Amino acid sequence: MEYPFEKYRSTTRDKEAFFKWLPNVSAALPEYFRALSVAHHSIEQKNMFNQPQGIRQSTGLTSSLNLLMVAMVNDRVVGVNADLAKFIDALRILVLKWYSFGHDLKACVYFGYYYYTHKSASEHEVRQQLDAVRFLVDESSRETVDPVVLQLLKPPNSRRWYAAENHIGDKLFPLTVQTGDFARVDLPRPAYQVSFKASQMYDLRVPITLTDQELERPQIGNGKAIVSCPSCGQKCRIDVYKRMEIKCPTCHQVWMQSA
Repeated sequence: MEYPFEKYRSTTRDKEAFFKWLPNVSAALPEYFRALSVAHHSIEQKNMFNQPQGIRQSTGLTSSLNLLMVAMVNDRVVGVNADLAKFIDALRILVLKWYSFGHDLKACVYFGYYYYTHKSASEHEVRQQLDAVRFLVDESSRETVDPVVLQLLKPPNSRRWYAAENHIGDKLFPLTVQTGDFARVDLPRPAYQVSFKASQMYDLRVPITLTDQELERPQIGNGKAIVSCPSCGQKCRIDVYKRMEIKCPTCHQVWMQSA
């Protein structure tokens, strides 16, 4: 069975633009991918109880992550004072983008395993590296506002998600996360934490955390549902079906959504 993002590919033009506009990140990503692949091989090795033997200390993940985070700040992928969640989401997007140029799938699988399933450990690692990185870069570094770079780093997901009976889905992209692969959390703020613990089918197109501001619970009653347009926010009242195609009367945005 293939991973949901396995066929995700970028164009040659995107690849050329990536190397042109993000030279430091392009130089750091190969080593990070190598370390991720070694780590994946490490957890594939089982002991006599069929349990992973653990991650080798010599994978080089820590040092390669440090170099990549410095490169991200220098190329203005993210501002040096951005919060932890912003850095991790930027890492997710860069890893998926690099994979889309034809690089190693196993590196992405390990990234998913570590960052979705072991959220506390991965956050601790990034936080430590972030504290070190801030001593190595210009404290005034800000995220780029260049439209070319912003388009290049645009993730294959929207910020408009809905909660259905047994899954959560993206209104503008064909992305879903089934019950068992996410959980409700209250700290540090109310949100849905994506883990893929049930399926172990890590989909790097899906954000690791979905806040309440990003996820809508439709109001359903008397065979009708009230939902918000993902583009303009207009409230739409529609008949309830298992799978609904909705068209906004204001901006004419069309999207698919399940009850």
